[in-house]
Amino acid sequence: MGFQSLDSTIFFLLATSFSLQAIAAADPDPLFAVHDALTVRIAAPFAQIMAERPHDDDEEVPGTFTLIDADGAEQSFAVRIMTRGNNRRDPNVCPFAPLRLNFKKGDLDDTVLAGQDKLKLVTHCIEGRKPYQQTVLREYLAYRVLNLLTDLSFRVRFLQISYAFTDDDKEESTVAFFIESKQRLARRTGMQVQDIPETSVLALDREYLNLISVYAYLIGNVDFSPIQGKPGEPCCHNSTLFSRDGETYWSIPYDFDMTGFVEPAHVRLNPKYRQSSIRQRVYRGRCVNNDLLPATLQKFRDQRTAIEAVIASQPGLQSRQRKRMESYVESFYSELDDEEKLIRSFEKACID
Repeated sequence: MGFQSLDSTIFFLLATSFSLQAIAAADPDPLFAVHDALTVRIAAPFAQIMAERPHDDDEEVPGTFTLIDADGAEQSFAVRIMTRGNNRRDPNVCPFAPLRLNFKKGDLDDTVLAGQDKLKLVTHCIEGRKPYQQTVLREYLAYRVLNLLTDLSFRVRFLQISYAFTDDDKEESTVAFFIESKQRLARRTGMQVQDIPETSVLALDREYLNLISVYAYLIGNVDFSPIQGKPGEPCCHNSTLFSRDGETYWSIPYDFDMTGFVEPAHVRLNPKYRQSSIRQRVYRGRCVNNDLLPATLQKFRDQRTAIEAVIASQPGLQSRQRKRMESYVESFYSELDDEEKLIRSFEKACID
């Protein structure tokens, strides 16, 4: 190898090595800075909301959001509510759809919600069904695992929540979680949201794409695309594009319910991947990044103890659910014990 070629190779490796470090994430907002559960109540005409499924800004329904502290003291704010999502917004899938809450920023000063505006709320799908509360907990932990692997991920905050149906004289107490908005993630990471129809693999940061590809394999996720949306939808499917310079992109994933890690009751297998169950892993990484696999897999080794600890310590997770999650993670690390074999399987399955 000549000196010029060697210098180019060294430069490329250094650029790859420091690509993520070049984006230093700031501290998260107060809402997402800690992981203890918030206690909240939302009063709104939920029977109407779930019947009509409002999905546009001009269809938002007014309600009242209340924060309740450990001493029982309450702070209430006006909020506007609509349903959101694709699969889970379908009433045949989730009678109680995921929500988006729209606050007035000025109302939230000097509270844990300071700085927030529009927040996604992941809900329990079916009222009165305890298994769906466990599904919420498991998806929440999927986000927590990604947070351990990279700061370039959506933060989450767990909620003990009550829904007061103002049009049906009932109240449902369950669990939920907030997802950091893409605008707040952009602010935290010093990037901008990229509203474009699609991108290319070569435009994506290689190190980050390799990381989220292996993460998707860890949690058993095939329901995503880092480069394009579904027909008629903007980029990208269950991912949001971010960039600092409009040339290199980071496709940051979200929406992890359809995974082996979560195992929702409403699972629908995609026949394209020929899975016998949702727990069957399928690798969907890109072949162009195969040279990064050893370094990427080391990141997962480094975080194994932390990943196992976050599952083991989650309040409210039933013993059976915890054991299934722990065994699923353990099966990934058992594969990783024979790294050469795992890399060969990735190289065989990767997407050109």
